[in-house]
Amino acid sequence: MDGPAHELRFTLPGLLAGLAPYQSEIMSNGMKTVAFILLAAMALVTSLGWMFSWKAERRRDEALIKHELEAKQAIAEANKATSIANEQAAAANLELARLQAKMLPRRLTKAQQETLVSDVSSLAPQSASIWYGAGDKESENFSWDIASALNAAGWKVFSPASTATLAQSGKPFGSIPRLQTGVVVSSNKHGPSMKAADALAAELLALGFDARKAEEIGSGHEPLVVVTVQARPDGAQGEMKLNAIGR
Repeated sequence: MDGPAHELRFTLPGLLAGLAPYQSEIMSNGMKTVAFILLAAMALVTSLGWMFSWKAERRRDEALIKHELEAKQAIAEANKATSIANEQAAAANLELARLQAKMLPRRLTKAQQETLVSDVSSLAPQSASIWYGAGDKESENFSWDIASALNAAGWKVFSPASTATLAQSGKPFGSIPRLQTGVVVSSNKHGPSMKAADALAAELLALGFDARKAEEIGSGHEPLVVVTVQARPDGAQGEMKLNAIGR
């Protein structure tokens, strides 16, 4: 028995010594494997981190682009609404101006008075009487404007006076004409007066006021022009009417 035991004791170290190179190689390969696995894990972690970061940046960029588009759309809608509101306001202001022009009282501006004086002064000294409807303040003021201009032109002007025209009652509807509007200029059967009446009616018409020569001529022969300022006509008068025609 001593023989085999002694032989085993001597052969085991040799066996271990023979396995040492293989063990070293195995350990080296294991370390390489572990290193490779670690590197692969690090690469995977890096890739995952980059991918998540890229996705986050992409989502952030998409959110920013969406926000910018929504902001631009909101600005465009606001600008459109503002444009529509401005157009509506301009249309409302224009309509208001038209309504005001239709309602403004007839008056001769300073420039119109100067024009009228210059155009009819050659007909002086022509006598003229001016009438307006009683209780019609607008017609009264316009009568005084005309009288002031004719007086400045050298005409013999009587101060404006009021007259009343009463509609008859008990008549069938439509049998009585409505009261006339505008300015009516008439004269007696006197040549210079008839010429002066024609000129005055034409001048008032040229200044933008509804004016006409009377169809009937007075029976007297004294030099006299009669100006009757009736109720204000519908629509713009004066410069407002001329401006509307020019447009």
